[in-house]
Amino acid sequence: MESTSPQARTSTYAAQLRIPSCVFEGLFVRGMRPDPALTKALAQEGYDPRCPEVDYPIQVWKRCMSQARYLAYGTLSDDEAYRALGRQLSEGFAKTPLGRIAAVGLPMMGPSRALERLPRYLGMMGRSELQVQSVSLGERVRRVSIPDIHNPPELYAGALEVVLEYAHAHQPIIHVDDRSQQGFRLLVRW
Repeated sequence: MESTSPQARTSTYAAQLRIPSCVFEGLFVRGMRPDPALTKALAQEGYDPRCPEVDYPIQVWKRCMSQARYLAYGTLSDDEAYRALGRQLSEGFAKTPLGRIAAVGLPMMGPSRALERLPRYLGMMGRSELQVQSVSLGERVRRVSIPDIHNPPELYAGALEVVLEYAHAHQPIIHVDDRSQQGFRLLVRW
């Protein structure tokens, strides 16, 4: 029986991950409304919004995110830039047909139930493999662990801020509590 290293398994696994085009559309078309320079850079990385594919490899997503980070938010720190991109991702995704389905119920369910549905929302965005764990630390406090090694935690923090705002959380505060090679933990308060 042939043994493979953890690094080889991770590379093979990442090669199989695909992000639906509606996620790209949510961020790069409806959320950001990119200028010509960013549109050209995205096309060079493998995403042409004028001719979208059904889905894209995670590597294309990561390269496009990097381009957006530097071209749209070059003066911000990484943390600030990715948080801003996360906010634009949620706002833009909510304007896509699939995102409207997810967003319509948020005002009625409230912040706690919205966080409980996080795995479902990630599944809609092509990341159903993520085993999200949420621990209640109080009535309006959760520690959320997300084993995502492909996206910075600040992207999630910004995206979750918008989700919680849609769910009528007043000024949610999301702090990156811990990060490792296996993922990260967010401390979520509202």
